[in-house]
Amino acid sequence: MIGAYAAVGFASSNAPKAIWSTNPVTITFSGSAGTASSGSVGETVKCAPKVDNVVFHTTVSDPTKLSLTVSPGGEATCGPAPDAVTVTAHCLVAAPNCKGTYKGTVTIFQGYSTIPPSLAVTIVVT
Repeated sequence: MIGAYAAVGFASSNAPKAIWSTNPVTITFSGSAGTASSGSVGETVKCAPKVDNVVFHTTVSDPTKLSLTVSPGGEATCGPAPDAVTVTAHCLVAAPNCKGTYKGTVTIFQGYSTIPPSLAVTIVVT
């Protein structure tokens, strides 16, 4: 039984982890231009150990008013060298209806598995 616990602990310690340059991040921009309004933040991410074929998935607290995207949308390899990504929030409604504070996340997926931690994003539209 002790061997089973040790095996589980060993497997957990080898699970891939995401390392974001800054986590959490905040995107702040003016919503006065309505659906033309957007804001971005540059970020770098690396994975330990290296994983192949990852994609970035985003969520936002009010998807009827705001979208959150990541460019590029994925990577062939996420490894020890930092990779630059841009996280962008876009207003989806006319001014001033987009104004407010929102929460978002960027999660790295490899197949059906997630690579923690997710990037926490606060979006402030003034």
